[in-house]
Amino acid sequence: MKVLPRLILFSLLIFSLALETRSQELPNLKDSLVRALVAEGFENVGIYIEKKEVYLFYENRRYRSEVDGISRVLQKAAMACSDSSVLHLVPMHHEIPVTVITMGVKDYLNKKAATETGLSGIPVQSLLNTDAVQDFQKKVQLQNRTFGRIDLLFLPGLRLQYGNFDQPIEWMVSISPIVQASLWKGSLLSAQVFIPIHNELQYQYESKPRLETATINQLFRLPKNVFVYASAGLFPFTNDIGPNIYFQRYGVSIDIRKYFWNGRASAGLTTGYTGIMSLNDGFLNYYPEGTKANYAFFGEYREPTYDFTTRVTAGKFIYDDYAVKLEVSRQFHELNLSFFVIKSDLKSPGENGTVGGIALAIPIAPRKSPKPASFRVNLAKYFNFDYTNRIIDPVGRSYRTNPDWNDTFRNLNPDYVENQLKVQ
Repeated sequence: MKVLPRLILFSLLIFSLALETRSQELPNLKDSLVRALVAEGFENVGIYIEKKEVYLFYENRRYRSEVDGISRVLQKAAMACSDSSVLHLVPMHHEIPVTVITMGVKDYLNKKAATETGLSGIPVQSLLNTDAVQDFQKKVQLQNRTFGRIDLLFLPGLRLQYGNFDQPIEWMVSISPIVQASLWKGSLLSAQVFIPIHNELQYQYESKPRLETATINQLFRLPKNVFVYASAGLFPFTNDIGPNIYFQRYGVSIDIRKYFWNGRASAGLTTGYTGIMSLNDGFLNYYPEGTKANYAFFGEYREPTYDFTTRVTAGKFIYDDYAVKLEVSRQFHELNLSFFVIKSDLKSPGENGTVGGIALAIPIAPRKSPKPASFRVNLAKYFNFDYTNRIIDPVGRSYRTNPDWNDTFRNLNPDYVENQLKVQ
């Protein structure tokens, strides 16, 4: 009878020792993995562990490709965690969770040990809905914060358009320094200066340096995959008012969108209230009569197999025309190619108010940039080029806000991530 109490006491001792060992392992795992990811150049790093579930929050501003960043985090985490662990990677944009990528450590290690490339054939789940993990984010203290760090980016520019009989194609080459910083969750402060290098366009203002953009931007993520992006400041837009004066819009702009079917479809509204101003020979002029509200409703669907997207936009644009824009695009790894056509009610005699064009987002930054620091100099991630056939009336025109979140969301789309990880 004395044996039973001894067995119970021995079992309790072993159980308490196991709990103590486990409690010591968790901080060691968190600390070592956080140090490894920070040393790799990832920012806003935080780890939350729930039994065998490991949630990794991070932000990638080191690797040009978000998928390259995911692969690097997977590699570091798989080396640090036990084989029975399940990894949940949560890449963020200015500390806003974007998606959740889930994979078992054992599946990852077994695949990497084989001779095959990529992660095809193993269970990988990528979900746009992050509602369940945002409570975990509140419980972790993020390391290597982004706040207050300044990036100086250089964006090359190229503009082409039809000219006259003597010069059928007019062109211009420019460089634009961009200063960016994030001061709180979801924020981005951005200012861009336009510097022409060579100009053969008819527009005289294109030969002069100018402040092109100065904005404060804020991203909000609401439950049920709803995003709100607000911008305020000075916005550039394609000027077709006069050849000698450069016009800009100032005011506020809001983009509201909801995603469906795990990011394969979305619908939303872009609206703004802006005024018009001109900068000519150092003089700044405001035109109250140019103050107006503009809006556009949009919907899009992404075909997951080939990363092919169809988008329809309809609304009231800058020159008070009502127009519909149809755009089809395809992602080829990091390159994005789009074709579009615009139909507007603004048309001169002999024209039908229809224009078409092409747009490209071409990666130009190094695949692996210097580690983020208090001050960093780099190339912009993407060079955006578009061409529109020229008609008399400027149809379907809008001002441009900062597009950095569009690039991030496009490259963290759940289907795109899964497709790219298969060949990574």
